[in-house]
Amino acid sequence: MHFDEVKPEDFATFSRVPPPHLQMEQFLMQLGGGGTEGTHFKKKVMLAAGWNHTGVVSYGKYPQEACKAFNRLREVLAQHQDPESILNTLSQ
Repeated sequence: MHFDEVKPEDFATFSRVPPPHLQMEQFLMQLGGGGTEGTHFKKKVMLAAGWNHTGVVSYGKYPQEACKAFNRLREVLAQHQDPESILNTLSQ
């Protein structure tokens, strides 16, 4: 699946079109089964991608770290759509 590159300004810009990081989060939540299961899956994936902050910390507080994690995830999602293979690839 293709997502645009995430840039630091994406975390501070508002527009009608959701930025790439929100599109990836929505995709992960759907892939994880939606609801609380989807949220849990998204958190596990983001941790594996390198986002080490809790859900209370916004991406805008550490935009460079968030970019690094989301762009790593972006590369994996370009090749994998299966939940297990996404987690396995990010964990390597």
